[in-house]
Amino acid sequence: MKKLINNIYQLKSYEKTIILLGFMGLIPFIIGLLDLWFNQENLIFPINIPKNYGVIILTFLGSVYWGIILNQNKMNAFTNQFKIFMLIWSITPALLGIVTLLIDKRISLIILSLGYLICQLVDEFYNKILLFPNWYIFLRRSLSITVITILICSYFILKY
Repeated sequence: MKKLINNIYQLKSYEKTIILLGFMGLIPFIIGLLDLWFNQENLIFPINIPKNYGVIILTFLGSVYWGIILNQNKMNAFTNQFKIFMLIWSITPALLGIVTLLIDKRISLIILSLGYLICQLVDEFYNKILLFPNWYIFLRRSLSITVITILICSYFILKY
């Protein structure tokens, strides 16, 4: 724990801001889960927030790779084939999100959960090649575990 606290103090202010915003991004998931849990028969929000917000965030996870490939300095060392694969991956979560939105049943939450798991596995793979900062991969792991848990809980709460 002491090592973790020391690592946090050594982060730059923008890195701390990214981490803070990342965790604040869990708020809609948590509010949506609570709405589903306590108000299932009379939801405060007319949509399934964990599902709909989850699709938006899943799309964002793919777009990170679009941004990476635009960094010419970092990408010069890689083959064109690798770059094309990376571009294809960058839009894959968005396409999976669209499919998830088209499915009206609660199984769509499991599909969305799998999308987050796949994104995390891809991040772990690319981390070995691109060497993301340690704080970023820790953040992604923490957020992915939390989001997947919320989506699975939403699946069990919903009756349709």
